[in-house]
Amino acid sequence: MTAMTEPGEYTVNRRVWMTAIGALAGLAAWLLWDVLPDHVENERLLLFLSAGASGFFAALLAAAGALALPRAVLAAAGASLPAACLLTWASLRYADVDDFLETGHAVFAYGLIVFLSLPFLIVALRSGEGWRSYPALFRQSWDIAVRYAAALVFVGIFWGVIFLSDALFKLVGLEIIEDLLEIDAVPAVLTGAIIGLALAVVAELADYISPFLILRLLRLLLPVVVVVAGVFLIAIPFRGLSDVFGGLSAAAVLLSMAVGIATLITSAIERNDEEAADSRILLVSAQLLAVVIPILSALALYAVWIRVADYGWSPDRIAATCAGIVGLGYGLLYAVSVIRRRDWMERIRQANIVMALITIALAALWLTPILNAERISARNQMARFDAGKVAAEDLDLWFLGREIGVAGEAAIAELAAIEHPEADVIAERLALLEAADSRYAFERTDTGPTQDSLREEILVTAPVVPEGGRLPDGLLDRAAPYDLQQWAEACREKTPAGNPACLFLAADLDLESPGDETLLVWKNGPYVYVTALKDGTRQSPAFLRGGAVSLQPQVIDDILAGNYSVGVPSVRSLDLGKVEIFIIP
Repeated sequence: MTAMTEPGEYTVNRRVWMTAIGALAGLAAWLLWDVLPDHVENERLLLFLSAGASGFFAALLAAAGALALPRAVLAAAGASLPAACLLTWASLRYADVDDFLETGHAVFAYGLIVFLSLPFLIVALRSGEGWRSYPALFRQSWDIAVRYAAALVFVGIFWGVIFLSDALFKLVGLEIIEDLLEIDAVPAVLTGAIIGLALAVVAELADYISPFLILRLLRLLLPVVVVVAGVFLIAIPFRGLSDVFGGLSAAAVLLSMAVGIATLITSAIERNDEEAADSRILLVSAQLLAVVIPILSALALYAVWIRVADYGWSPDRIAATCAGIVGLGYGLLYAVSVIRRRDWMERIRQANIVMALITIALAALWLTPILNAERISARNQMARFDAGKVAAEDLDLWFLGREIGVAGEAAIAELAAIEHPEADVIAERLALLEAADSRYAFERTDTGPTQDSLREEILVTAPVVPEGGRLPDGLLDRAAPYDLQQWAEACREKTPAGNPACLFLAADLDLESPGDETLLVWKNGPYVYVTALKDGTRQSPAFLRGGAVSLQPQVIDDILAGNYSVGVPSVRSLDLGKVEIFIIP
């Protein structure tokens, strides 16, 4: 078997090489994820090997369609190994690698470095093309995306055929396929091999499976998006900025729209003027949208700033800010290109190159101490506390102690030793943080009254009817925390007559059980509900007459005034021994 020679010679030899590379990638994935963790204790070494291998093989399979194998190896190594080193370096921000990976930001930055730098490396290693040649970069970027999309579709079809074949074999008692797939490494190796083979075949059919059909379809969306963006911008003054952009979700929507618009504009101007859209409607739409991108990006940054002003910096908000800055950079360069009119499409193409390089650099900085989002967030939260912008009971200790790694733990240690007028409050909350195993558990114990105090509040506040009646011992001992919170909130409200919007009603309603039963009548929103309490637990009584009616707050005042009665239900039943059947009127 000989190595591949020229990237244009698509032979059986190339298919064999690509299949072998894919199989090796699958084997590496199986070893790194299923085998090595049981034998290698160094988590950061595993992270480096996993990131390096994943990025290397993904880049190699993509580059092998455009380069001879030795050069494809160089391109893949250049794209993946520096990024894996940076990712491992950034993992030192957390004591545990799994906590680091759960944040998602660093992995996303790693992916940006690998896949944005790969087209530059491929073009640089191809003879006769400069590394900043936009037509070559454009073609390679879209080719990679289309090749992988087609390969993944084929892999899905392949596994569908495999599972159907296995089912067919089982009809005649054969379990060959199932036995083969039960071998640990086989599914991963087989998947990798099929991806490699599919990418090789797709590369052979580059004249038939190309991105140009997709690009021409994307262009058709330009006028539609112009209308949508225009309506959105017109509606903003009527809604108000604060109402629309008060959260990170708004920023994410705006930035996603900006990315989509940039993609549509890029599809319209293609890699050169000869292949660009020739429809005046499409070109005018692209020009209008080029001016919209900086507006959307600026609004996204404003949405983030609202959150920062209220709650301070966090890694999510820093990431959103970085994305907004990149979007604003794209938008300003696009808008200036359109405003200058002459050669505006070529200026946008060059802007794409500049902004891609800036994005790679920013992603790399995210993985270095220069842009340590966790440390920035911790310092900002501490500064807000020191400045009195955040009270001790409002400081997000869970965020500091459990979500931002080493920097947050250092802030917690600083708080534990701080001399502050609210030091006692901080100490109490730090003790609760130490004992809590989840944010939910911490917040349940850290904020608001305890369950015992809620029970006491309800028992003291809620009137008992008939007056002077005695409630059973332990009536609320087994009540759920959520129920206690709701009932206490009801007791704090008032009825139309100024009574507490809750009461206990004792009445003998169960003829088979001696003594009175206890009902809790309480208000929730505009209506009043009746809850039966038995052995300290909540039970909903059935409404015999009128079904599950909506009781009004006036009912509580009527009960307190004695306007109720206890009698025998006006129903007749069919007695079948242990079962009685009756029809609710």
